[in-house]
Amino acid sequence: MTEEKLGKAPPTHKRFKRNVFAFKKDFTGSLAKWLVSQSPYVVPENLSECVQKFDEAIEREFSFDNLSMCEISLSILTHKISELLQSIPEIAALNEPKSGHNSNIFVSRYDSGPGNPDDDFIDIVAVAQNITCDFAERADAEAYLDVRYKG
Repeated sequence: MTEEKLGKAPPTHKRFKRNVFAFKKDFTGSLAKWLVSQSPYVVPENLSECVQKFDEAIEREFSFDNLSMCEISLSILTHKISELLQSIPEIAALNEPKSGHNSNIFVSRYDSGPGNPDDDFIDIVAVAQNITCDFAERADAEAYLDVRYKG
């Protein structure tokens, strides 16, 4: 593969070429879900503070109405969320192993061995992608239910 092709993003799937409506709680709830899901611990460090600061950041980034709802484009959501997450020091810290190592160590929460959870970290870009997928899946389900159970 050439450098030219490596620099280009893959085409956006049609499923993500649409806007969806979301409440602020959809953002913060999805963040909490994926931080907990991807954490090597039962509860990631500073979870409450991470969610609170993310709530403040999305308030500045998105135009919420008086019902705390906004319309967002799925095609750019991962990028926006990823930037926001990386700008919050408490969340960015979760992207680094607590042990402070900077070498390549493969760890998996699915390993049955006695791995050190301090060598693991939460992939912040994956969290942003998962939040976008949550929104897309909900929109898909709503569209299906609207057609299936209409009138």
